[in-house]
Amino acid sequence: MTQPTLIAPEVIACIAEGRDPSVAELNRVAEHIRADLSIARPALAMNARASESERLLILRAAQAALTGDPMGELPR
Repeated sequence: MTQPTLIAPEVIACIAEGRDPSVAELNRVAEHIRADLSIARPALAMNARASESERLLILRAAQAALTGDPMGELPR
């Protein structure tokens, strides 16, 4: 069994390379955060659908993790 990673590899890559994340990287990190939250909060489990506000908050958290800027614009 593979151990879950504490930090998504995309975060490490963006920081190490000093670049902005791609949309795909943003979505992968958001899913990583959502999976972590589902452990603590069963309502966010894989089969439960997150509300639009929860989805936006998770995307913003992913953006902050990838760029270090909590107020940054989400890529389009």
